[in-house]
Amino acid sequence: MLASIITVGTEILVGSILNTHAEYISNKLNDLGVHVNYHISVRDNLEEMEDVIKEQLKKVDIIFLCGGLGPTADDVTKEALANVIDRKIILDEYQHQKLLSRFEQSNRKMTENNLKQAMVIQDATLLDNKWGVAPGECIEYKNKKIFLLPGPPKELRPMVDEYLTDYIIDENEVVIRSLNVAGLGESVVEDRIRKLNLETENISINTFAKFYDTEVKIIAEGHDRNSLIEQVDYIANKLYEAFGSKVYSEGNISLNQTLVDLLKERNIKISFSESITGGLLASQITSISGASNVLSESYITYSNETKSKILGVKPETLESFGAVSRETAYEMAKGLKQISNADICVSTTGEAGPNPSEKEVGLCYICYYFGEDNYKIVENKFRGSRNDIQKRVCDTAILDLILMLRG
Repeated sequence: MLASIITVGTEILVGSILNTHAEYISNKLNDLGVHVNYHISVRDNLEEMEDVIKEQLKKVDIIFLCGGLGPTADDVTKEALANVIDRKIILDEYQHQKLLSRFEQSNRKMTENNLKQAMVIQDATLLDNKWGVAPGECIEYKNKKIFLLPGPPKELRPMVDEYLTDYIIDENEVVIRSLNVAGLGESVVEDRIRKLNLETENISINTFAKFYDTEVKIIAEGHDRNSLIEQVDYIANKLYEAFGSKVYSEGNISLNQTLVDLLKERNIKISFSESITGGLLASQITSISGASNVLSESYITYSNETKSKILGVKPETLESFGAVSRETAYEMAKGLKQISNADICVSTTGEAGPNPSEKEVGLCYICYYFGEDNYKIVENKFRGSRNDIQKRVCDTAILDLILMLRG
């Protein structure tokens, strides 16, 4: 089966909101063996919506229309679809009573335009919206399925979870497994995979670049699920052999989650003294549930004064080598160890830009301090905006820690 996801709303095209619907529905459809061929966004314009719907009906088996089911004049998704498939829009009495009851319970007066949300396309199967007002609709048309779904994510997502599997059945079995590879870049990852020659007629291997890592997604389709699982496991093992410890997790497990899990598993405490990252490292760790079990303490020592006052960095070190130096990174981490009860102390210092203060923009140093005879200082040079460089330093530190903990 082939599908198209059409998100409706001028606010998407002018950049006022982010379109998250396409990603969410695509993930669900992949699990059901449905191929998503098109992501389309269209303005709140009747004629343009009609043109898009007509074109997609020629190309795919399933269409999702997301948004434009509200009470205002520019909510015309139902009207556009009804015009294309030549069906009437009628008042559904159950939805009408539900709407009246909703306004009654909230002591509000229902205006005439709200009645639009009880209007539905003739012969549609209604999908009850337990999370909002406008119902969803599923329409059969010339062996095609067309879904109408409300725009707010808090309504659309639970409706997709509730109804999608019941209304879309494909004979194909699909097995998906994702490996997250860090520190190599998508082009290197993709080149290594192609040289392994692992793809078959029913198995594809796709790479998706993220900020600092690459997702490798193995997708197998067929009728024998057990056979597919065996094939996918074989390919995954080959990829582990090819990339080794650079595969830091599988599925939706982030770098942050992986590090927190490793620290918890080994009962290790960590502390940070951050200059260039300005608290980003600690923020990444505390974004994960259970971080209180592993994060001992953290300091933002942005100025030279605080580096000396809190961490004991020597003024002569700052004078001779500068704040952005191996020597300062070392003394920051060592000083943190002296005031912290953490097993690992990590310091970051560097030039985030866009204007340099003492060294070239992008130069940074990270010190991983376990003890006087056990520490490591890493120099990196990154490119990009200020935020990009800070994020790269943060992700590099987290990945290095994961690799160190795994030996």
